[in-house]
Amino acid sequence: MNIESTFTVLRREQLLIDQSPHSVQFEHLTERLLRAFSAAALIPPLTAEEIHLYAALALLHDVGKRAIPQEILNKPGQLTQEEFSIMKSHTTQGCDLLERIPELRECEVFPLICDVCRHHHERWDGNGYPDRLAGEKITPWVQVVGLADAFDALIHPRVYKPAYPKEQASDMILSGACGIFNPLLLACFARHIGEISQTVYSSAG
Repeated sequence: MNIESTFTVLRREQLLIDQSPHSVQFEHLTERLLRAFSAAALIPPLTAEEIHLYAALALLHDVGKRAIPQEILNKPGQLTQEEFSIMKSHTTQGCDLLERIPELRECEVFPLICDVCRHHHERWDGNGYPDRLAGEKITPWVQVVGLADAFDALIHPRVYKPAYPKEQASDMILSGACGIFNPLLLACFARHIGEISQTVYSSAG
């Protein structure tokens, strides 16, 4: 199955919602971070086509949340330990969901999709989940998606928190409030996130 057919299947199954304003912003954020890190030789060099593909696949990182009960997803207060364990399972639930679609299993990018679904919450120091991967055991592009996901989550309101200003969100990530990321990526992130976020989220104010 070629790439375009893969995206057709994902849209048919309503697993890829890539036309909403937030999806477009997240894809652009991931794409610009990938471009910056690739240009700085902090991740393996990527072609423009690869950057575009990885940014599009990044939209599938939270697909497993479809299997999480709404009362947990939309709980305004702090999750209990049991609820948080269920929430964290969205990483593995996403892979389970994708594996139930035979056409996708035949796709050349299927391993990439499962990688980003399962590992976007892994952290550089091994304190992420679900597999407690550390350092370079986390695929470079998935490290970038995790960074983009953390920043994007901070600057948008959730039922359990307000939206943080972009500068504060950046400071929180750099200080380790969202877990420990690759320090080389963080240094580049610090240099570029102001300009990138201003461009990506300008329509949102």
